[in-house]
Amino acid sequence: MTIFDDEYTGPRFTYGLTLRPLARFHVPDGWIIDSDKPHVDFPRYGTVDYPVELTPEQLYRYDLVEVA
Repeated sequence: MTIFDDEYTGPRFTYGLTLRPLARFHVPDGWIIDSDKPHVDFPRYGTVDYPVELTPEQLYRYDLVEVA
């Protein structure tokens, strides 16, 4: 199911992109389309939102950091 930022009103979990930009195969499937944005703590690649919390394994595998 594809979720778009301007239509989604549910819970959001934000993750910082540390080593790679947002792209297919660079992050787990299911991110909220157009939710990526700049962030002071992740200046190179910014952040991306998900409608569900990612697992510790996904965070490790894709080099993501949970944003509080």
